[in-house]
Amino acid sequence: MKLRSFKMRILVWTWALLLGVLAVVFYYSTSVVSSELVKETERRSLRELETVRWLIEDRAPFASEKDFAEWVDAFGFKAGSRITYIYKGRVVADSEVPFSDLKTLDDHASRPEVVAAHVDGSGANVRFSDTLGKDMLYAAVKVDFECVPGIQSGVLRLAVPFSEVSARLGMLKKNFIWIFLGALLFAGMVSVLMSRNMSRSIESFSELAQSIGEGDYSTRLRVLPGGEFKPLARSVNAMAHSIERNIRIIKDQKGQLQAVFEGMREGVMTLDANGRIASYNSALDTMFNLADTTVGRTPIEVTRRFEIQDMVDEVIGNPEIRERSIQLDLMDTRTVEISAVPFFDVNGARKLILVFHDITEMKRSEKGLKDFVANASHQLRTPLTSIKGYTETLLDNPPAKAEDGRFFLETVLKNADHMDKVISSMLALAKSEQMGKRLDLAPVSGRETLNRAVGDVTPWAGERNIEIVSHAPDGELFVMAEVDGLLHVFHNLLNNAIKYSPENGRITVGAEDDGESIVFSVEDQGPGISREHSTKVFERFYRVDENTIDGSGSSGLGLAICRRIVKNFGGEIWHDGYGENTRGARFCFRLDKPA
Repeated sequence: MKLRSFKMRILVWTWALLLGVLAVVFYYSTSVVSSELVKETERRSLRELETVRWLIEDRAPFASEKDFAEWVDAFGFKAGSRITYIYKGRVVADSEVPFSDLKTLDDHASRPEVVAAHVDGSGANVRFSDTLGKDMLYAAVKVDFECVPGIQSGVLRLAVPFSEVSARLGMLKKNFIWIFLGALLFAGMVSVLMSRNMSRSIESFSELAQSIGEGDYSTRLRVLPGGEFKPLARSVNAMAHSIERNIRIIKDQKGQLQAVFEGMREGVMTLDANGRIASYNSALDTMFNLADTTVGRTPIEVTRRFEIQDMVDEVIGNPEIRERSIQLDLMDTRTVEISAVPFFDVNGARKLILVFHDITEMKRSEKGLKDFVANASHQLRTPLTSIKGYTETLLDNPPAKAEDGRFFLETVLKNADHMDKVISSMLALAKSEQMGKRLDLAPVSGRETLNRAVGDVTPWAGERNIEIVSHAPDGELFVMAEVDGLLHVFHNLLNNAIKYSPENGRITVGAEDDGESIVFSVEDQGPGISREHSTKVFERFYRVDENTIDGSGSSGLGLAICRRIVKNFGGEIWHDGYGENTRGARFCFRLDKPA
């Protein structure tokens, strides 16, 4: 029980602290002894320098620098020390360097010991000698007498090998280290023995924490450790039980949220605080066909729509914005409304949720209703005004002659027929737009359908002596289409050609096979269509002359219906009446051949 008490453990830590203090003492003692040894060596070297200076002063003056250098060499050899004489930074004599090589030595004016000698009369320094290749202790004194004619106030320097001092210091440090290691080893053995039981208790807690971290929340401390760990063990067991219960609740809620997240028809995208995608649901994947590497990228990288990225940057960059929404038309003709709503996570980071609502059907319905009302109002206003005017005239001022009354009634009938055509055409256009969403295309004989359409309009053309000529290659000219729709396109283009061709004119119907598709064309000899109107004629209710209503009661929707049907078939239609030999209008449309 004593081994499990904190008192014993505190005692062990106290021993460790004592060892640390001992290490500091050892280090401090070593530093003090080292400093004293260096100072003692410096003092001894300065005393030797005083002796050398007295000998030089007694021998001076020398005849020349060479004579002085030879004397220094001889004395340094006998004394076993390196002696150097420096005058204004120039080495005049050096016992370790021949006189002939003195000129190659560096300027010594900046040496620490030389500078100190000039300032204080003496100086010392320990450093590595490049000339001798080992650590040296340099001691220098100032010389005020003339050693050689012309050389005064120089510096005399003595270099002593530092190896002896280093050896003594090394031995001292080695002894200290052995004592320190021995004490540390002893304290370590005692600490191991004293902390073994404590480690067993800690290992139990560690194993429990590891099990919880690996997802095994049912693990408990079955054998409670003694001493002060008992309350901690009970708390840990209670915590593990609470975590197990909360994790079970979190998993249930996560499953519910995941089911809701994946079951939503709306696309959902969550962004982190940096505006990068954190997650998304399957509806959004279907909407944009996202790649597997979508998570971690920015919205513009995966959707290729800068409008979404601009909205994200605005909401994330402005904390005051609580919600923002935009509407986009996608490449596949769908329209989506995107709502951006910020939220804060547990760390207070501001993140974002994007919800993509597919409002294609709603927009299509709204647009269809608006177009119907606008077009009906525009197209029915003139005939209704005419009918009302003639009817009021008949009621208020009946004509005296029956022929005049018949003329009024024929005018009313003609405008009523025009209104009937307008409404029928609008319904046909709406039907073609609706069928385009669920149309199943199949191979259709273009030749057979074209011949059928030509046969249907031939009686009307014959009344005006208009000849219909066909130029088409051999074969059935199969295209991917739907019979009724293709026949409607041929009927409309041929009716327009007959209507605008002069009497005794000619209509040319053709077909060309370009390998992957069939191009059909209908050309008349009428007044033609200018470039500025060539694309607008396919718009609903568009007329080159908006102020006229032709005698046939045209609704102005024929070419719009043709364009919608051809697009439903995956093709294209255009006006091509600008060739050199082209007269009148020439309409062409292309449909794909079966694979």
